[in-house]
Amino acid sequence: MRIGIFGAASDSQTQVLAREATALGVDSVIIESEALAQGEPLSFEDGSTYYRRQCLDDLRAFFLRFIPLPHVPTLERDDELVLYEDWYVHYMHSREHASVFLAWLLKLQHQEGTLLVNPPQAASVLQLKPYQLDALRSVGAAVPRTLISNDPERVRAFHAQVKHVIYKPVMGGAITQMLEEEALEGLEAITHSPVIFQERVPGDDLRVMLVGGEIVSSVAIVTPEQHLDFRADPAYSSGEASYREVKLPAAVEEQCRKAARLCGLHFAGIDIKHQGDRYVFLELNSSPMYYDVEYKLGHPITAALARYLVEGVRARKNP
Repeated sequence: MRIGIFGAASDSQTQVLAREATALGVDSVIIESEALAQGEPLSFEDGSTYYRRQCLDDLRAFFLRFIPLPHVPTLERDDELVLYEDWYVHYMHSREHASVFLAWLLKLQHQEGTLLVNPPQAASVLQLKPYQLDALRSVGAAVPRTLISNDPERVRAFHAQVKHVIYKPVMGGAITQMLEEEALEGLEAITHSPVIFQERVPGDDLRVMLVGGEIVSSVAIVTPEQHLDFRADPAYSSGEASYREVKLPAAVEEQCRKAARLCGLHFAGIDIKHQGDRYVFLELNSSPMYYDVEYKLGHPITAALARYLVEGVRARKNP
């Protein structure tokens, strides 16, 4: 019996998951997310799949660490991002690679007896922050006051009412920033593309990890200084952050479970702001970074994930 891991062999979370699967008596096949970009052989013939000329038809569980997406290649020059001279060729290759991988994953998702953690459509919709916010509201979770708009006048009115406002892209991928005087003066730029504006929520940054509806880790992220976005803290990005275990109220735990289930996630990381009795949900992540927490606190996240994959396959093979 084998499981598949879409990821990178050099990634620590991929490595520890493969080791945990081995401890459960299961081999892993790591399908490199950059396989096609690196010229690795991948073939689909009459319904069968071959990776590095090895048939993968026996695999009935997959963990999706990375899903390749189309991208325009850039490099930094004089503090600015510029395109490669042959950017169009690179982009078209990346688009074809992503299409092939996604078609394969969708086929697996609809293949009877196959478990994907997480399904590609669930991972894709989670990049759409407005969808996440609506999903969280629908399960009764508190979320920040939010405006998504390309209307400068509406944004100014929201800022005047809320006062402390942050902003970020709808698809993510950038550090959260405060909406201050300079940004307010440049709001005309948003007319071409809507932006998320939210009230700034004070408090501790919590990260909650769920596997199969079970909460396997709940921590506060502790850094020397509190930042608007903890990812911008040098201590966090360099792996020097520490973590404090947090016990969530039963009602908040249930909201986490409902939100993950509603979004189709077997495995999820949920970010929450906590102050006093207030728990405000920020977002869900379908492939969260977690190994630093596991390494420092001993939370069995990888073991729970490996067990869920293996037990899922066995249950499907022996109904």
